Amino acid sequence: MKRNVFYRIILAAAALPCIASCDFLNIEKLGKSDIETYFSEVNALVPAVYGSYSLLYSFYDSYFISYAEVAGDLVNVSGSSSSWTKNFDFETTAEDEASPVGYIWKQAFNIISNANQIIYHAPLLKKDNPSYENLIDHVTAQGYFIRALMEFDLCLVYGQNYTFTADASHPGVPLILRIPAMDDVVKRVSVEKVYAQVIDDLITAKKLFEGSTYSIAANYFASADACDALLARIYLYMGDYDNAINYSGPLIEKYPLTPAEDYLRMFEKSTTYASPECILRLNGYSRGSQLGSFYNYESPTAFPSAKLSALYDAGDIRLGLHSFTKYAGTDSARVYTGVNMKYYCDEPELASKDRHYDPFLFRASEMVLIHAEASCAKGDTDSAEADLRKLVARAHGKEASEVTLSYSGKDGLDKLIMQERMKELSFEGHRFFDIARRHENLERGVTNSKVKTLRYPDNRFVLAIPRVERDANPYMEQNEGY
Repeated sequence: MKRNVFYRIILAAAALPCIASCDFLNIEKLGKSDIETYFSEVNALVPAVYGSYSLLYSFYDSYFISYAEVAGDLVNVSGSSSSWTKNFDFETTAEDEASPVGYIWKQAFNIISNANQIIYHAPLLKKDNPSYENLIDHVTAQGYFIRALMEFDLCLVYGQNYTFTADASHPGVPLILRIPAMDDVVKRVSVEKVYAQVIDDLITAKKLFEGSTYSIAANYFASADACDALLARIYLYMGDYDNAINYSGPLIEKYPLTPAEDYLRMFEKSTTYASPECILRLNGYSRGSQLGSFYNYESPTAFPSAKLSALYDAGDIRLGLHSFTKYAGTDSARVYTGVNMKYYCDEPELASKDRHYDPFLFRASEMVLIHAEASCAKGDTDSAEADLRKLVARAHGKEASEVTLSYSGKDGLDKLIMQERMKELSFEGHRFFDIARRHENLERGVTNSKVKTLRYPDNRFVLAIPRVERDANPYMEQNEGY
């Protein structure tokens, strides 16, 4: 009987898309025959992709991005936020279902379930619909990309980093490559196997994207370039610096950095400004804004830490995202400082549904930082320094040739790269995973958390497997320490 409960958990809220803007319907209520009927028509495929991206938006907007920052060292959390304080103080348990512990697990597997429906059903339509082959291949590629992205993110949260063991043989997460049958044994596999499957899915997706002439709206949906961006990130996390360079390098050439004069607009006016460095971001049109509320400038749950603020010098344009001026009238204004405005849309002239932030999943700035870190690790300090100068120059409205970097040796340059990574990618869901993959200690400095330091390695670098999952599935191994 417990096994039956497990499958209800792993499929809960998995769904079929109804229209482009809606979330998925519950798969348990629909049943297998309803799913097969839905996917019997080609015109169901594009809405299926839209529905999947609707769920992706919710996944990143609700808990994933916020968790990676709260567990890190670049934010402080308001003492009035009891739910996030537990994460900030590393006091979560397997019973915390209504928190990142439960929601990241559930939401990601919901999305994977829907991606598997696309991967399975879309190719079946080719035989009877040969004229739609390009569309079918494109949609199938979206399914593979989404599944890869979710498996990777799940492994970041619930499995220790790739190099935690020499051969990455430590527990990762279950690989769900199809909807499980009732008699399937679903268990965690090694981190090595998870990463291998993710890479395989991305290579498959890229081939399908490149072989198809069909496309959906650029930059709001995955592409061959998005596959390369995720591969660059994955290889960096694996310590495979050659491949990290090989995948990030061409993207740097293809996607120019947003000019200094438009940097703030890239975030605060995402509806009306198309950033040239965007590889993939999520469309928040007519959606909720939990990240916006999380960092609300008037009463933020989280706000920049002293450690982060101290990294910037006075001329850095990115400091403009740490303050906001609210005008109450023509002659009065109130200035808010020590805030994060990356998830606020300063476009009051637009209707509320049109006024939205669009979280970045991949942008050229990250690719430059990946290329720099990987180059430095390989001893190519000239390339790494050239990469770093691009970002420093943009941050100060200068030309790269005007920037002088001061450091001593490869280790000194690596430190500068990581400082630049903190300044550039803060609040975007990277920091805690960066600390873990580099085997560094968490050092918060001045903080209102009970935990000032978390020395690597530590069981708390991963979350617990939710208790309800383990109660339902006796094969699901719990993380050590929980």
